[in-house]
This record gives sequence, structure tokens and C-alpha cells, in this order.
Amino acid sequence: MNVRNTKIKNMKVKHPIFWITIVAFLTLSAFLFLFLVKEGKPKNNISVAELRESKNELALSILRYEQDLFSLDVNNLRDEVERLSKIYPNMVVAPGIWEDPEQLDGLKRFLQDTIIISLQEEVKKVVKTDAILRDLETGFGYYKVFYPNEVIPKIITQILGIDLGTPSVYLYDDILFINVDMYLGASYPYYSAAGIPVYISDRYELIYLPVDVFKRAIVFRHLARVPGTTLLDAMITEGKKMFFTEMMLPALHERLIIGYSEEKYDWACKFMGNAWSYVIEKNELFGKGETLFRVYVEEAPFTRPFGHESPGRMGAFLGWKLVQSYMKNNPKVTLQELMQETDYQKILHDSKFKPQVR
Repeated sequence: MNVRNTKIKNMKVKHPIFWITIVAFLTLSAFLFLFLVKEGKPKNNISVAELRESKNELALSILRYEQDLFSLDVNNLRDEVERLSKIYPNMVVAPGIWEDPEQLDGLKRFLQDTIIISLQEEVKKVVKTDAILRDLETGFGYYKVFYPNEVIPKIITQILGIDLGTPSVYLYDDILFINVDMYLGASYPYYSAAGIPVYISDRYELIYLPVDVFKRAIVFRHLARVPGTTLLDAMITEGKKMFFTEMMLPALHERLIIGYSEEKYDWACKFMGNAWSYVIEKNELFGKGETLFRVYVEEAPFTRPFGHESPGRMGAFLGWKLVQSYMKNNPKVTLQELMQETDYQKILHDSKFKPQVR
């Protein structure tokens, strides 16, 4: 018997099995890698297990005040409002208001206003309670990991009739108010009829609701007050707000955190080095005055020094990127410490922020 041929024959038999084993091993390794990535930590460095445990301890609930109002019997408002007072806090239903005929007449007119009725019908279709809870649960889950001793606010939704004088979300004591008529979609016709600019109404989409909750309300529990005398102060303050929100909603695309379209976000990322260089060269970083703030930080269709293709609020975007750079280069600094840091020149220096000029 030819031993050599026998060995070769045996090798040929084992060869397919060998490769099957290798393929199986690689497949398992890939699966484990994907599993570990999935179970790993997002950019806020909080594990899935930590988030899951935090969310299990949450007891989020929402009171839909606008729905309860429109379920009232307008022919028996006195008793109906008194009943509501047992559900809602005094700041929503004032004590004894059901005894005031003028207040009841005003409420009746509100409930019979055709515009308000139209808003309510649209809210019923667009803004679902389960969707709000789902979107906010993750954010508040992360929030409790960062701030375990903080009280999760009660959530009350309402309709104010597209009142531009009131923020779409705001925190009063431990109650989070959400004006749900400000999240009916960018193309909702009442927004343009109310004279709201498109660059603002573009963010009146439901996806921005959780962003606004953290960026425009919850953040103020933790943001140290700074006089805001320079453009740098204003930029970093806005940057802190967005970084805070980013930590609560780490899976959300950055453009949604700041509220840019894809095109505007891409422009901001591409030319932030040029924009930063311009601010430095013009000696505006430590400049003072409302004019600078309006140009670089406040709402606008574009940032004037950078042309019509630029997004508005480029100063806020630069402040955010500066804060991100600061946290990246100072990994021992916690979110809590960042929010309380008031030495903004220290943040600037330690950020080592030097975006590339194109």
C-alpha cells in the first residue's frame, strides 16, 4: 500500500471539513463581534445594560391636557372643570376657576374655536402618546444614569394655538409642558399662515420633540449661568446645550440635534474651519454686543458672513464642535463638570480646537 497516496487521500477527505470548520468559526466570530458592538457603549459611554436598568426604574407618564379639555361637556363646564382640577396641578387648573363665569365662557370659546378644533384633530392624528413615551424613555433613561438623584418631571401636553410667544417645551418646577401643536410637520399650513419662517418651521416635526425636551428644557437644570458677555461665551453656552442633548440621545444624527437639513449640516462640517478662522481673524471671538450674537448664534436662514449657502447659527455649531473637542481631549472631565464649568477661556484652551481650513 502506498502510504504517501493514502495520506494524500486522507487529506483530501479532511480538507472540506477543515474549511467548513474555519467558515463556521469565522461566522461565529463575526456574530460575536456584531453582538458585542450592539451590546457595547455608545458615544456617551453608557452600556446597554446600564441603560436597560435605568429605563426599568422609570415611570414615565403623560397627561394629555388637550385631549381631556376636548372631552369636556361644554354645556356643563362648571362640574367638568372641577373634575379636571382633581387630575391636574394648580398651575394648570387654578383652584376655584370653575366658579368664575368669565373664565368658563373663555374656555367655551376656546373649545369652539374652529382653528383650535382643527389643531386638535391634527394633533390626534400625528402626536401619539406611545410615540412620545418611546422617544423620551431612552433619553430619560440616560438622564437618570448621569443624574441619578434628579426627579423625572411629570409630562403634560397642551395646545396653545401656535403661540410663538411660548416655547414649544418648557420646564416649570417638576412639570414638563409640551405644546404639541408645534410638532405637526413642517408643511402644516397653519405655520406659514401664522408667519413662521420656513427655517424655523422645518423643525416642527415630531422627531425634534425629544431634542427640544433636553436642549430647551431639561438642560437648564444643570447649565451654570454665565454672564454671556462675549461671543465665545454665547457659542460655548449653545455648544453645552447640544452636547448635553447629544449625551441623552446618542443614537440621533447630529444634524437633528442642531436642527439642520442634510445639505446645511454637510456645509457646516465642511467649512467649519473656514468659519472658525474668519471669526478669529476678525477678532470677533471675544467681541461683545447683541449684533454679534444675532449674526452668529440666533435663529436665521443663514449666517450672514458666510453667504446664503451656509446654515444659520454657525456660531452655535462651532461652539458645539469646540465642546466636543474639549471633552475628547479631556476624558476625565464628566458631563456634570462640563455643565458647571464657567471658565470658558479654559474650555477654549484645553479643547485644542483647530478645524481644518478648506
